Order: sequence, then structure tokens, then C-alpha cells
Amino acid sequence: MVAFGGTWPAGKVAAEHVPPAVVAVSRFATAAALLWLWAMLSGRPVRRPRRADLPLVLVLGATVVFAYNLFFLYGVRHSTAADGSVLVPGLIPVATALLAWAVRGERPPRRAQLGLAVAFAGLLLVASPTGGVGSDRVLGDVLFVGAALSWSAYTLAGRRATARYGSVSANVYATSAGTLLLLPFTFLDGGWSPLVHAPAGALLGIAYLSVIGTVLGFVAFYEGVRLIGAARASSFALLVPIFGVLSSVLVLHEPLRVTLAIGGAIVICGLWLAESGRRYDRIVVTKEET
Repeated sequence: MVAFGGTWPAGKVAAEHVPPAVVAVSRFATAAALLWLWAMLSGRPVRRPRRADLPLVLVLGATVVFAYNLFFLYGVRHSTAADGSVLVPGLIPVATALLAWAVRGERPPRRAQLGLAVAFAGLLLVASPTGGVGSDRVLGDVLFVGAALSWSAYTLAGRRATARYGSVSANVYATSAGTLLLLPFTFLDGGWSPLVHAPAGALLGIAYLSVIGTVLGFVAFYEGVRLIGAARASSFALLVPIFGVLSSVLVLHEPLRVTLAIGGAIVICGLWLAESGRRYDRIVVTKEET
């Protein structure tokens, strides 16, 4: 979660000097190669997808890599990294629950609904345009909403892909497909020349996004899932907004607004309530089936 939280200031530093599409392609081309290498060394080589599965692979790349990263990187250009580190992780569970309810009829239990409503109230407080906040930050926060919706769509598609290919192969497919989709956009907004002349901080930001924010974060998370189980591991996602805000304040010296601190705390409480509601529901279902 520390690795994931740090992607927000790293992404802002990189996107301020290098076009977002170039940042994303550099990030995920490197990450795809490293994940493939890790899969080979760990004895779980990446399987080649079947031709019939290519539409699903395309959806994975289009959501979690292509759309998410353009929203994320253009968002941090306009708004603060601290805003994004609260809005995106906080909105993803809300949007995912609503999409699963609308598309698959998966209605969350009442405690989870209450928790998601509390979290959404906190998000409104974080994104509140009152108090002299400029329109540029509001635009960035709207882009963060797009990032959260993109990740939510990936979450629904990713369940099927992970069950079919395994988590490592599914992520290699997503990063590879998303990189190919992003490649034509790298010739817009200044092309690749800004990368050549980028300062060391921007290059370090891209390196962080590739190696730590993607590969190390992914490997550490799924090794944690293997050791303690998915239900317990998922609760650690509540730490992403905390580490995201802290790293943004410490690295970028962004101001810690009162509405951000209070709203972020409300979001975390709501997500904890929602997650505990889901875990309780799973326990009840298991007992009934037994």
C-alpha cells in the first residue's frame, strides 16, 4: 500500500514534464517485461491467450491501463496528488458496487450500502469546490472520477480474466494491451522529445511508477493474498489514501487542507464499514451453505 500510495506524487512529477501517454507507455512497457520475467522466475510462466479471449484482453488494457492512466495523469496535472489519492481509491468501491448492482444484480448488504454512502459523503467533502478553489482543480477532480470509473469497469472484467488466466497472466495481458493502445497517443501533446529533455525528478517518477508502483506493489500484494487470504488483504487498501496524502505532503509539499483531512477520514471510515459488511455477509452465506 505504501508503493501504491506513492504513485500519486510520482505521477504528478512525471506528468508535469512528460506527456501523460508517454509516461504511461514507458511505465507499462517496463512493467509488462518485469512481470513476465517475475512469472518465469517464480515458476508460473505467462500463458498465451486464446484467440477467442482477445476481446477480454482488449477490455482489460483499455480500462485499467489506457483510460485509467490518461485520467490519472491528466488529473494530477490539474489537481493535487493528495486529492487524487483520496478520491480515486475512495470512489472505486462505490462505483464498482453500483456497476455490479446494475449489470450483474449483485446487491451489496445493507451494512456495505451504509458504508459506501458514508464514504461518498466524505468524497464530496474532499472534492468540494467551495473556499476559493480554482476551476483547474475542479477539472482535475472530475478527471479523477473518470479514473475511478475506468478502474471499476476493469474490476468487473478482471474477475473473469483472473479466474481464467491467474492474476499474473491477466496483469501481463492488461499492461501489454494497454501499452499498444496508448502508443499512437504518444505522438500527440509534444511527442517523445520531452522525455529526452526531462529533468531527473520526472525520470525518477516514471521509474517509481514502473518498478515500485506497478511491479513491486503488485507482487507484494498478491504474495500477501497468498499468505493471509484475499478478504484480509483487501482491507489493507484503506491505507492507500493515507500513504498517498502523506507522500504528497512530504514529497510535493502540498497543503493539507482541513476538508481533505476530514473528508479523507470519513472516506476511510465508510470504506471500513462497507468492507466489514461484505466480510460479515460472506461469513453468513458460508454458514448457511454448510
